[in-house]
Amino acid sequence: MKSLMLKSSLLIILVLVSSIIISITSDEGFGVQAVTDLLFMIGLAMLLIGAALHVVQTGFFDGIVYSFKRYFKSSTKHQMIEEDKSELSYQLNYDNPITYPVLISGAFWTILTIIISIVIVST
Repeated sequence: MKSLMLKSSLLIILVLVSSIIISITSDEGFGVQAVTDLLFMIGLAMLLIGAALHVVQTGFFDGIVYSFKRYFKSSTKHQMIEEDKSELSYQLNYDNPITYPVLISGAFWTILTIIISIVIVST
């Protein structure tokens, strides 16, 4: 748990620093709106990447991968029926240690920038 929070905190700081550097070097110039826009885009991309990693890591596509491997491996219907009876294991292990820190920091920046945007628009 401590390692997860440390990795998430480092990613949050890294995203903030990189968005400020990108904002300073861009043509738009440095400003709250430019930094907020960059933070939102980076945070949303991180959230989508983390969600995709989580879906793959939890094994959502294991059955599909197993079916394709079994289909292309066996050439006859009789072989497929025999393999079905043998109960082959088809669990694939995709354990990526960066999945949850990317999800947490992406969700943090996405939610925070939505709140900042609402405050900017309402004032």
